[in-house]
Amino acid sequence: MKVVTIFIIIIIAVAAYSVFDEYLKKENLPEGLELQENKPLTANVSKSIQPNNPSPNQIKSETTKDEVIEITQEEVVDTSPYYGKVKISNIQAQTEYRPSLINLRVNIYPGEKINLTGWKIKARKGEIIIPKGIEKYQSHITPRDIIIKEYTNIYLINDSNPLGRDKNFCLNKCFGYIKNYNSFYPSFYTYCPKPKLEDVSHLNPYCQEYILRLSSCEIPNYSNNIKIATDSKCVSFLNNTFNYSSCFKEHSKDEDFLKNYWYVYVGTDIVEPLHDTIYLYDPNGLLVDKYMY
Repeated sequence: MKVVTIFIIIIIAVAAYSVFDEYLKKENLPEGLELQENKPLTANVSKSIQPNNPSPNQIKSETTKDEVIEITQEEVVDTSPYYGKVKISNIQAQTEYRPSLINLRVNIYPGEKINLTGWKIKARKGEIIIPKGIEKYQSHITPRDIIIKEYTNIYLINDSNPLGRDKNFCLNKCFGYIKNYNSFYPSFYTYCPKPKLEDVSHLNPYCQEYILRLSSCEIPNYSNNIKIATDSKCVSFLNNTFNYSSCFKEHSKDEDFLKNYWYVYVGTDIVEPLHDTIYLYDPNGLLVDKYMY
């Protein structure tokens, strides 16, 4: 009987030890790990171990960013040193009542100069090249490169030039006299210099009064005025003063003689009536500006 009792006690003790030992194993495992039979240890350990030879997918994911940067650099368009100095400020499509027009605006520092002749403008319908012009307009002057020296608007007009082929011009304070005989688009405000009282003091009072009443840039029509028509001195002064040639001779050296507007007739319509992007390039083919509409 004693032997049986001792045997039972031994069995109970062994069983208790096994249970206690199992409990200790669970308590001593690292956080997040379980026993092998519940979850393999390799499942979590693999997160911290990287293979020596990465897969093609890993290579692609690591190099994609550099590849995009390289492609972007290759696609960058070279910009001109004139970028920001010459802009396409406005576009007008041709209608029944007006020609198409591209307006360039030049904004440079005092002392700077930009030669616009040879610059190119491209659109879906074609391209135009800025031609030569006459800065201080006279009909006999040969056109030269268009040199911009200050803030200026350049109108590129798809229309026939009222002054003749290649007679592109910069407006000046005497141009109102030419406007009396020609129609220009866009139209412009005219204000021609007028004689002062001391300039006409040698004429008879009636002639002086007639002259002082003339509007700016008006060409005198005295055919129905007997007093003026019969005064040879007055008629001579009127004929020799109120015209473009005399105004030019008198004022072409004035600091404010030239106005900040060029009229350049290109004779080609590249402006789409609805939507397009217009590109402006300098003579070296570098992008200066673009205009989307």
